[in-house]
Amino acid sequence: MTLKKLKSNIGWLIDKSEYTREELRQRYNKTANTISNWCTGKSYPSAPEMFDLAEILNCKVDDLYERKVEETN
Repeated sequence: MTLKKLKSNIGWLIDKSEYTREELRQRYNKTANTISNWCTGKSYPSAPEMFDLAEILNCKVDDLYERKVEETN
């Protein structure tokens, strides 16, 4: 069986941007835990938030996540 998962690149993109996680937390009115979950892939921003994130992080929406394919038995 093949599982497709999303690996978040948000944390890496934030770290190389001019923004801090705290600034993004305030911008989106989210908790620090929510931003952390976006960065680790435990939860995802809404579609409008993804487009806004991509714009402020100077990337494409596709760059926020990458697909990981895992083979299982």
